[in-house]
Amino acid sequence: MTVRAVLFDLDDTLFDHRASARAALAAVHRLFAQSIEFAEFERHHAHYLEEMHLEVLAGRATLDDARRERFRRVFAALGLRLDPADVHRAAAAYRDGYAGTREAMDGAIDLLATLRPRAAIGIVTNNLLDEQRSKLLACGLTPYVDELIASEDLGVSKPDPEIFRVALRRLRVDAAEAVMVGDSWHNDIAGAAAAGIRAIWFNRDVLEQPAVPPDIPSITVLAPAAAVAALILGQD
Repeated sequence: MTVRAVLFDLDDTLFDHRASARAALAAVHRLFAQSIEFAEFERHHAHYLEEMHLEVLAGRATLDDARRERFRRVFAALGLRLDPADVHRAAAAYRDGYAGTREAMDGAIDLLATLRPRAAIGIVTNNLLDEQRSKLLACGLTPYVDELIASEDLGVSKPDPEIFRVALRRLRVDAAEAVMVGDSWHNDIAGAAAAGIRAIWFNRDVLEQPAVPPDIPSITVLAPAAAVAALILGQD
């Protein structure tokens, strides 16, 4: 069937979350944790980031509170004695560093501009609605997006097929008329497949591909736009 809608993950698919997070974390490390190797600091941060992100998605913590608690736990785990005021400053430095370095993934804008005249564009993301709106705006992606479907808004997260079904309903298409593109095999690929949606894996790190679901095409970059769009639309 003709593809009438393309669904994208946002973080580390269209928006380079990894680059912004690393730049922001480097600023915090420089100010508060130079005695710790950056790689170790980054590993601890990744652990507590995931831990607190789940608290935010569940509505048990605000984004600002979760950021402060995340760094409190990181510093404590590394044996760094920081008072609450320093923890607050570290969280603020991360927030400002992250916001100041937000950029679209290479090729993302050209790809959406190529796809948009041919299919509706939806974003399906496990995050806060306002946070993701802000990223789209900062990265220049907003004009190309028809629907933003965020887990906070629905109370359901990927890989639950229901979040994909909501996206289909909002875009007024059937599962067979849609394609999902994302970097997370578990959330984006397996989740879309469970909803009956064809999926394409954005495998920028060239990881080994899982066997299930089978026969999933992959891309490692979003360019050139014409070639990637042709794959997405089934015209290759």
